[in-house]
Amino acid sequence: MSSKDSNRDNLRIRNIALISLAALIAIEVACFFLFDMGEFLGILTSGLLTFLFFIATLIVYLRAAGSSVQDRLKYLMIVLFAKIAFSAVAFYLVYRFNYIDYMYFLFSFLIFFTIFFNLEIFLIYKRVLYYKK
Repeated sequence: MSSKDSNRDNLRIRNIALISLAALIAIEVACFFLFDMGEFLGILTSGLLTFLFFIATLIVYLRAAGSSVQDRLKYLMIVLFAKIAFSAVAFYLVYRFNYIDYMYFLFSFLIFFTIFFNLEIFLIYKRVLYYKK
């Protein structure tokens, strides 16, 4: 991957991250006014967690873009395992400490994860970012 492609991908990642963050903030502000504090905190926590997963995945894919196919697969598996591990820790902490509404956290996590995962698939696998060969 050339330096020009890398710079273009970095710019696209920044723009995508800013647009996604703006949409997430708008959703969270609306939820702040619609739900009580425990429910809102569940939605806020899941939204931020899935957004961090999304950004981390894009950054890891950026590092893997110049690698061989076998190395890309290794990166994909590491990202998948890390998402599962961090999700398990987050779900345990939310359940254990009971500061936020667990059901709102679960449902909003599923919704946000699905949205960001589909965006990730569109961006990477439809060749909007990386792998332009």
